[in-house]
Amino acid sequence: MTSNNSDTNNINYMNSRPLDVHTWSDYSEVNDFVDEIYLLLKSIKGHKKGNKRLLKVLLLDLYVAWCAEPELKIMFSRDNNAYKAKSRYNELHISKKIRDIVDVLVAEDIIYEKRGFNDRVSGIAFRSRLWATDWLIEKFKAAKFSQFLIHSHEAREPVVLRDEVKKDIEDYKDTPFVISARSLLADYNQLLAKTHIDIYDLERPILEIGGGKKKMRLQINQQDKFVRRIFNNSRWDQGGRFYGGWWQRCPKEYRKKIKMDGIMTAEVDFSGLHIVMLYGQQGINYWTEINEDPYQLHGINDIDPDINLRAALKLLMLTAINADDEAKAFQAFRFQAETGRPEKNLKNDQLKSMLEALKRKHEPIAHKMASGAGIDLMFHDSQITEQLIKRFTYHYQCPILTVHDSYVVPFGYDRILHKEMQSAFELITGVTHPVVEHTTDYFDTIEDEPHPSDTKQHEGSYSAKPSKRHQKELGLFQEFKAKPDRESWVPEWSMVY
Repeated sequence: MTSNNSDTNNINYMNSRPLDVHTWSDYSEVNDFVDEIYLLLKSIKGHKKGNKRLLKVLLLDLYVAWCAEPELKIMFSRDNNAYKAKSRYNELHISKKIRDIVDVLVAEDIIYEKRGFNDRVSGIAFRSRLWATDWLIEKFKAAKFSQFLIHSHEAREPVVLRDEVKKDIEDYKDTPFVISARSLLADYNQLLAKTHIDIYDLERPILEIGGGKKKMRLQINQQDKFVRRIFNNSRWDQGGRFYGGWWQRCPKEYRKKIKMDGIMTAEVDFSGLHIVMLYGQQGINYWTEINEDPYQLHGINDIDPDINLRAALKLLMLTAINADDEAKAFQAFRFQAETGRPEKNLKNDQLKSMLEALKRKHEPIAHKMASGAGIDLMFHDSQITEQLIKRFTYHYQCPILTVHDSYVVPFGYDRILHKEMQSAFELITGVTHPVVEHTTDYFDTIEDEPHPSDTKQHEGSYSAKPSKRHQKELGLFQEFKAKPDRESWVPEWSMVY
């Protein structure tokens, strides 16, 4: 087999994403594809079954990347510590031997590799990059399967416990709480797996997000929908938030373009969630007793006038609630501030002055700032999210996407979501009348339950024409999943496409 690598000087190695070691498929068409390539490998050594398993993970993840964008590379670590074969979080037992499989594939001209390197401009060290040769791409094109046959392994662990240094704990005990959490996630992930979730107007399903050292490319696909729940500090009552799904890394301006099974969505979030929780712990109902913008301050004049003061104060307050001390809060603020913005250059004394002003405004909870209170608050907001996932998975049997304190549901369910969010908040915190708000800007053009004939006249207010890619992929997905023309959760009056 031969392949022709283009001029390596013109290759964009930044166009890459991490290897997903959970990529899997048991379909016969996929197994035949892997077997065919395995038989061509002349220099492979070792246990056949184990080698074939590692080969399958590599080939399938390369295939998924290629389906999204032919030039997309896979980040690959050669560090021994990156692969723990006996970990409960590594259901495919991916060991450091995967490096040997990569070496064989490179030696036999099936894939290319750019070994770990330092960027000449930034000086930052990068992991190795892998991508398919022309020969393998032709094999991808001739493959008798689609990307929908590829998914996370069915035994993937969705409940993660981490210690104080954020290291995964392997041998935790399966308590009734853990078993219940795992069961809910299994059902929720199954619901997500059978739902086509996409940004409808992207012709190429890739987003370039972030900037500077945090710049990355986000692949929008039907494989990256697996959700886990992660607990912290070796405790089941700290952290506990739900992570996973490409939408959690997706900027808000793109989330409003998400469609589920071809139906537009709406996003609703809690206003000042952690602040309201902290006031509630002091016996104060923030929105009924105080009822003012928690991030609005006046009289701060010693900062760059180009800074969005309210946005900066909001970021500072939220980082302070989560930080153990002020120094860590200021460091986290600058890390999270947008690259190129003047907020990035705020000095510690300026941030301290802003924080003191926030403490004066929020005197009842001032002692909670820079105290590490955030980890406990995260557990409480994760309990709220858990209630909402239960309600939508079991009662409505309708998909819901979570972004910590914000939720995305199919259009028509946003009014239902409003009520469910309020009920869940009151159940977990004991505080009544939380403020929940739409983050999308089109919801108020439509009545709570419009007549079916009214929906078309509003469609142009928020829905551009779907891309050809989206339409084609949606059709293939519906055919592959043998989905009905309309899911049972879709009410007549929300038929907006």
